[in-house]
Amino acid sequence: MAPKRPIAVIWTDESSKAKGQNGLILDEKWAKSATEQSQAEPDESGYLGHVITWHDVKVGDQGNFRVFVHSLSRSSKRRDFFSFEVQRHGRIHQPVEQEEADARLYLATVATNWAGEGQIKSSLFRELPSGQVLEEHTRQIDAFIKGVLSLPSNVALLSDQRDRPKGVRRETIAFSSSQKDAIVLAKLYAIRSETGTTRVAKRICEELNIESSILYTAVRIARSKGWLTEGTKGVAGARMTEEGEAFFVKHDGPSRLEKILGRKLGK
Repeated sequence: MAPKRPIAVIWTDESSKAKGQNGLILDEKWAKSATEQSQAEPDESGYLGHVITWHDVKVGDQGNFRVFVHSLSRSSKRRDFFSFEVQRHGRIHQPVEQEEADARLYLATVATNWAGEGQIKSSLFRELPSGQVLEEHTRQIDAFIKGVLSLPSNVALLSDQRDRPKGVRRETIAFSSSQKDAIVLAKLYAIRSETGTTRVAKRICEELNIESSILYTAVRIARSKGWLTEGTKGVAGARMTEEGEAFFVKHDGPSRLEKILGRKLGK
């Protein structure tokens, strides 16, 4: 049986110079208990249970980020750090709303795998294989998409076959060197490049089960037509140009790519 959802209290230090740039989330019952105890025994800090703080920071040219730190009281004298999350934000940091605070506190209370001993230390960040984790994140997404595409009900022809009998589904994806096919593959190449995926071409070929020459031909055609930007030297990837986006939309690219991927394209 899941524990009762806690009611989160959001607190910020009104006297701090960093007012609005950081704050604290904790369970309402522990906030009340700690307040009552501190009034009765000023030298005691009280037991606060799960506490989540957030810290808004700007990191050079990379932009604005919000860091969440989660800790848990072992006693009124001991507190261990358990999780550290980094969020990317836009030009401004949006405030932490009550719904988010409640959800974060609830997740902290229902998780059962918090270590009995030890805690997060600063040395962890020097040894944490963050690049490997991000790569594995992308690999798992690609593997899921490939798995979905392998289901007969989710596979469609890239080149429309309007004269095939109704109800007949092809389990292969047929490509040609036409401009219509080239623009769709070029669009997918640009989408994958934007996500930071490494080995973009290889992953697309594995996902669609096509030869690399087919994709490279499509990319070459797209670049020769001015639909796709040239990649940076030594770095794979490209962006769609305005002309490319226009050609993609004009020739039914969005719906055709959605058929290939088996899902709606993001806005």
